[in-house]
Amino acid sequence: MPEAAAAGLSAGRAGSQAPAGAKQTSFRYTDLLDPLGADGSASHLIGDEAWLAALVRAEVALSRALVSAGVAPTWMLAVTDTVGEPGVVDPGAIAVAARAGGNPVIPLVARLSALAEERHPGSAEFVHVGATSQDMVDSAAMFLAARVLDRVTDDLRQLGSALTVLAEQHRRTPQAGRTLGQHAAPTTFGFVVAGWLDAVCTVIEQATDARQRLPASLSGAVGTLAVLTQVVSGSAEAGGERSGEHPDASETVDAVVTAFAAELGLAAPALSWHTNRLPVAEVGSVLAAVTGVMGSIASQVAELSRTEIGELSEGLAAGEGGSSAMPHKRNPVASVLIVAGAKQAPGLVSTLYGSLIAEDQRAIGGWHAEWQTLRQLERIALECVGAAVPLVSNLHVDETRMRSNLDLTHGLLYSERLSAALAQHLGRAEAFALVRGASGDVSAGLSPGLSLADALDARLASVGHTADGAVRAAVREGSNPDAGHDHTAAGIDRVLARFAALAAPGDHS
Repeated sequence: MPEAAAAGLSAGRAGSQAPAGAKQTSFRYTDLLDPLGADGSASHLIGDEAWLAALVRAEVALSRALVSAGVAPTWMLAVTDTVGEPGVVDPGAIAVAARAGGNPVIPLVARLSALAEERHPGSAEFVHVGATSQDMVDSAAMFLAARVLDRVTDDLRQLGSALTVLAEQHRRTPQAGRTLGQHAAPTTFGFVVAGWLDAVCTVIEQATDARQRLPASLSGAVGTLAVLTQVVSGSAEAGGERSGEHPDASETVDAVVTAFAAELGLAAPALSWHTNRLPVAEVGSVLAAVTGVMGSIASQVAELSRTEIGELSEGLAAGEGGSSAMPHKRNPVASVLIVAGAKQAPGLVSTLYGSLIAEDQRAIGGWHAEWQTLRQLERIALECVGAAVPLVSNLHVDETRMRSNLDLTHGLLYSERLSAALAQHLGRAEAFALVRGASGDVSAGLSPGLSLADALDARLASVGHTADGAVRAAVREGSNPDAGHDHTAAGIDRVLARFAALAAPGDHS
């Protein structure tokens, strides 16, 4: 159900009213199954009212471009100012009327033409000139995608700033590195966070790059601009206001297309992309990547907040993270919802890739399949990034638990580091065999509390290595949780520098 219609039903049937003193908005988004979207911020960008405004803006942009190129009279600018005002078209009425032709542009053009005629007789002649419905829907989609990518990029930079602080704070906080669900080797939590930040940097670059290439669409029924060319030629023959500036019809057509794209803040297309759906697929791909990165971060937060791990926890406010059955529960609710969104993105983007298979000059259903799919991807990306910012900003890090978890395997996670250190004295083969044997002693529990360092020290002593010798000193150094992090510090610094360059004012290319 369209959101505006849903809001109307809510008010009309239930007589619902905003609480006294509540902030009044011009839109309402309610979905019981979309908790992340409860604030309505995503709907404000991509909901029905936003879509209708974008479609109107596209039609107005075309009329203004005709004036700019000398094809329409200058008084048409005043007409576009009035028909482009918010609230002049009812989204509910357009939505109902759209069923007859299969898209909302057909009834919208009829309504805008009527409004234009009321303002100035003859102005309907300069509405929707040379365009087709797909031009307007595609241009509106790209206009909204630009707003979405701008918001997503801004939020990603906020997230990057929060991750920067976290990485700096914990650059030397030792943590058990885990692979395939098992303790593997030591790392630092700051290094883990730097990995998150590095991925955020990548999607910032992808979103920025995609935003710059978003194209407008203006090519007519079968992509040839035939009608616009015909109209331009007729205008020139009739002595249009600035026909002398563009004696060649093709130059004037190019001027219209360029001005139309500029009005929308989009790139001018070189050719029709009615059946070349790569622009839409690319936006979807970037949004899916963004959402996937958010899901990865949230998944790791949730995993590390497990009761038996307890290294991280969400900064939950009172009443958050509760359970309907278990009073003690403090669930990582933000992480759960972000992961839920991220799991939906791959299926949605696959629909957009399916629409790349387009027949003739206008596809049968493929273009239509993109509409709700792209909007849902946009909604998920906006909501997931928006939720990730406070998740990271308010994250609780338990350094004591991280340190204690390092000892769960009695030092076995230092085996790789110790093998490398001992190899410098004993050779790789002997060092590896020695550490493997000592690891077996620990795993077999030969004595209570036996650590890998103790087992190695005993084996080395048994073959004549003195306590003050370099070999046994290497064991002590290699088992120190606070040592051996110089390589992680360098990696953290590289990522922080990368983000600093992306976050610099005026350097977002």
